[in-house]
Amino acid sequence: MDKCRNRLALLWFIGGGIVFFTVLVQTFLGQYGDQSDQAWGWLLPTIMPTLSLIVSVLIVDALAAESKPKTISSFVYRLTFGLSAAYLLVVILTIYISTDHEKTLKLMGQSNIWLGPFQGLVVASLAVFFSKAE
Repeated sequence: MDKCRNRLALLWFIGGGIVFFTVLVQTFLGQYGDQSDQAWGWLLPTIMPTLSLIVSVLIVDALAAESKPKTISSFVYRLTFGLSAAYLLVVILTIYISTDHEKTLKLMGQSNIWLGPFQGLVVASLAVFFSKAE
């Protein structure tokens, strides 16, 4: 269970880090002009709730004095990992698919149509994975 949680956390921190630093560099380079707040307004709610869930569960588990090993279904792990990887890929593609900042900002706004429900599935699978243990 701990190994699977760590792999999921690593996936999210690497994927989220790529997206975060991409938008950061693009902001520094002026790619969004005076509309960088729109890019950040899209990015932060797209990745931060999930990263916050992962960090909080890892911290709570680290502080718990429980020594009993926990297990979880390998299917649940694979489903959660696959959903997470696909979600992060869609987020990354949203940023990299266009070189024109106005088109990128428009796509970011439109992507909430499909990313919102997708994020719900990802967070639900992560919540079940991180909370259900036998």
